[in-house]
Amino acid sequence: MNNLLASSIGFFNSLLALIFIISGAAAAYSIPPYYHNSDPVLNALLGSAVGLIFAILVCGVLALFISMRNELISIRRILDKQAL
Repeated sequence: MNNLLASSIGFFNSLLALIFIISGAAAAYSIPPYYHNSDPVLNALLGSAVGLIFAILVCGVLALFISMRNELISIRRILDKQAL
């Protein structure tokens, strides 16, 4: 069961990154304009950029741990083959 959870965390990590980007765009799009020349589409683009940066910071660290786990598993398999 633990192996299943550890292997499925990669999918949820990418889903979380997508949620961060979409929610950043939606939050910025819904900001009421404070001056007349405010463009909601530009706000959404800027919000998605902020969401992307946040996703890189949060999900990037998690992806690094996932990558380290996969490398450690492959190292253990190589060491087990050499021990035989």
